[in-house]
Amino acid sequence: MKFITKETKPGPGIPDNAPEKRRFFQFFEILGAKITKLMQLNFIYLLCLIPLIFGLYFSFTLNPEIHDFSDLARVPLLTFAPDYLSLIVLIVSVFITGPATAGFVFVLRNMQRREHTWVFSDFFEHFKKNFAKASLMSAIDLVVYIMLYIAFSFYMFIMPSEVPEMGTMMPAVASGIVACIAIVFTWAHYYIYTIMVTFDLEFKHIIKNSIMFAVGKLPLNLLITLIVGAIVVGMVYIMAYSIAVFSIIFALIAVALIGLIIVFSTYPTIDALMLKRVREKQKGARVLNTRDE
Repeated sequence: MKFITKETKPGPGIPDNAPEKRRFFQFFEILGAKITKLMQLNFIYLLCLIPLIFGLYFSFTLNPEIHDFSDLARVPLLTFAPDYLSLIVLIVSVFITGPATAGFVFVLRNMQRREHTWVFSDFFEHFKKNFAKASLMSAIDLVVYIMLYIAFSFYMFIMPSEVPEMGTMMPAVASGIVACIAIVFTWAHYYIYTIMVTFDLEFKHIIKNSIMFAVGKLPLNLLITLIVGAIVVGMVYIMAYSIAVFSIIFALIAVALIGLIIVFSTYPTIDALMLKRVREKQKGARVLNTRDE
């Protein structure tokens, strides 16, 4: 498997003699310097997510058997019952969500690398460049997550009531396995699009490397999940108190902030384990060419 990097427009970067700051402080430095561009990116990306949001909204409905919180222990929160229109919208969203995520991550990756980026032009340029692979990934995501949700609901709620002779152990183990698969699959997405926009790799190698990082970098992935989870919980609390404040934060910065956290946290791993190999090969090739002259 060959790693071929995708070249980007050069930027001013950081002077060679600039002191290296701790990653924690680097993040807030980037956040402060790029806050306006993050808001622009957040707005563009949310526009591209509208078909997916509407498709999911009309495909999933609150379970009518839920009357209070105690009912959540015996029945799933949502039921998947799409009509033809919502299915069409979901299918259309596949060809927008994936490519938009590629453009979204490309801009965030350049911010993390301190490279100059034009939010609108770079976003749509890499929307087009990664259209095929990103659309395929988006289609896989849609199918896999819906299947995982249905499987989890079956093992967790339907099997214990419909097949009581199976006892409680089998449904618990099966639903636990489904949950673990969902977690690893989600963690792989911390890396998939960054690898996609950085390397010219076959789709299967993008998935393979991402799954390896999802499993091999468990502490990092868990930390990212806890941070992102805290932000999501905080947003839910804000929504409970004020829909207006929630809407403003969500529309201005929330999604781009979460994206920056993920890309900023995972990029050093990709740089150390994949880009380093590319640099070493390129350096070796230059040495060989020099010797041949």
